[in-house]
Amino acid sequence: MSRRFLTAFAALLTLAILSGCTSYRWGSGTELRFESLYVKPADNESFAPQAQAIVSAKIREAFIRDGRVKIVSSEEQADAVLMVNLTHYKSKPSSRSSIDTEMARTFFITLTAVTSLYDNNNGSYHYQNRTSEASTNAYSDNPFNPAIPDSYQQAEYQAIPQLARNLARKIADETLSTW
Repeated sequence: MSRRFLTAFAALLTLAILSGCTSYRWGSGTELRFESLYVKPADNESFAPQAQAIVSAKIREAFIRDGRVKIVSSEEQADAVLMVNLTHYKSKPSSRSSIDTEMARTFFITLTAVTSLYDNNNGSYHYQNRTSEASTNAYSDNPFNPAIPDSYQQAEYQAIPQLARNLARKIADETLSTW
């Protein structure tokens, strides 16, 4: 009796476990309303130094890495067009030098973009004026020789690609998620 009960229980447990995974799918379950996307070069109304080219490239890269949509080279070929406008760029000191408290050692920089996704097939917007923001740190200190500080411009130049990559990921996630 107990052996028959254990066998039946094991069979039911196995059936329950296997049937629980029948609807599992790899990747995102979101059904997209478009298959191809054109990313317009970003407009830059912010004070981010020459960020539009880097941001545009990183956005395209983020979509290519995701793989759910095909990036095309013209608006005419695309089912949807992504428009990006860089609107705000802020930089504020996050730590100061112990030798000179007027001199900042690290900066917290933030870049804000407003995006719109236009549906070429229907002539309407999937979404308009969505705000995305990314932040990172810029280190203007020389960690190997604190007596010789690097310039802020060099630190900013080195931090912009990381800032652009973070912003691109957020924009891609916003575009490829359900609205």
